[in-house]
Amino acid sequence: MPSTLTAAFRSLSNRNFRYLWFGQMLSATAMHADMVARSWLVWDLTGSSTSVASVLVARAVPMLILGLIGGVAADRFNRRKLLFIIQSWTLLMHTIMAVLLLSGRIELWHVYVLAFGLGAGMAMNQPVRTSIIPNLVDKKDMFNAMSLNSIAINSTRLGGPALIAILIAATDVGWAYVWAAGAFVVVLWTTTKIAIPNIVSNLPRGNPFSQLIEGFVYIGQNRVILALVLLGLGPLAIGFAHQVLLPQLVAEKFGQGIGLMGVLTSVGAVGGLTAGLFIASRRDMNYKGRLMLFAATSYGFALLGFAGASYLWMAFPLIIWIGASQTLFRAGNSVTLMELAPDRLRGRIISATLLDTALSPMAGIAAGIVADRHGVSAGYMLLSAGCLAVVALTLIIYPRIKDL
Repeated sequence: MPSTLTAAFRSLSNRNFRYLWFGQMLSATAMHADMVARSWLVWDLTGSSTSVASVLVARAVPMLILGLIGGVAADRFNRRKLLFIIQSWTLLMHTIMAVLLLSGRIELWHVYVLAFGLGAGMAMNQPVRTSIIPNLVDKKDMFNAMSLNSIAINSTRLGGPALIAILIAATDVGWAYVWAAGAFVVVLWTTTKIAIPNIVSNLPRGNPFSQLIEGFVYIGQNRVILALVLLGLGPLAIGFAHQVLLPQLVAEKFGQGIGLMGVLTSVGAVGGLTAGLFIASRRDMNYKGRLMLFAATSYGFALLGFAGASYLWMAFPLIIWIGASQTLFRAGNSVTLMELAPDRLRGRIISATLLDTALSPMAGIAAGIVADRHGVSAGYMLLSAGCLAVVALTLIIYPRIKDL
């Protein structure tokens, strides 16, 4: 066991990656605080899953636009400086939200505007942060480093949402954003400690729009990368949208409040953390294609299980498996893309995967409308069918994905 744990965390021996990873952990705690607080706030204000999903749409709109710009920027400019600017913006958004809530001035339109602002920060952050990793660790440790990113997110989700829910129940939603702002102060400090060796811009100072199109042309001409991006629509877009149904699930099916919502979110991290440790301890994975297909398919069936869950105890193994499937898919998908993408296009290809994440609220809107009209089980059934349909479509378009 000690040797396995040592292997799982070997990339942390790299000082620069260690600071990047610690910053990822802290930004993840802020992200979980925002997700729990915002979902419950909107549900409390409106009592509608459609409204919860519509706020996620406001957050996703900039990801559809700025995420692609972020990919170009990551390939053109100093990535550490970009990361610092982006994280400063996110700190500002959390601070404004905390002030509005604690002063009692919050209105629903504020939530929409600040969700848009946070989405803009996330859209720029992910391609920049992820494209830094290959510049910090050896190629042989890429799979481990990407897996540790998932561990950072899931380890904070293990207790974070439950603690945030307790904090909200005991005080006020605004304190969740005080915590998020404090976390990003430390994130800024960790970013200043990262030294990225020998990084020069890989792109000439030409037309950014042409360089953006170049990335899409490359993806369109490379069937493997196109299939990987398409497959991500299942678990990363359609499947991930199940979070908008959680407030209605705990209230409608189980007669509970935000406490259970926080517990379920945290319990889901058990699966994600376990899966992350498993793949991080492996030196390599020669079956990443089958791993992704298995994770995406099992995700769809787990969502179907939620549709039929009649008792509270049934929700726990399902949410654990959803967490595991999400981590397994993200790790396999991200590493395969990083291995296949040339360095000069890495930021733009990573930004294309953000389109999957950005489309999640669209799926959430559809699921929310169905859930409001026909019950939360119907919403879960819709998401399950969509997730499984994407897997089937990917196999039809590119059957050889299973051999990656």
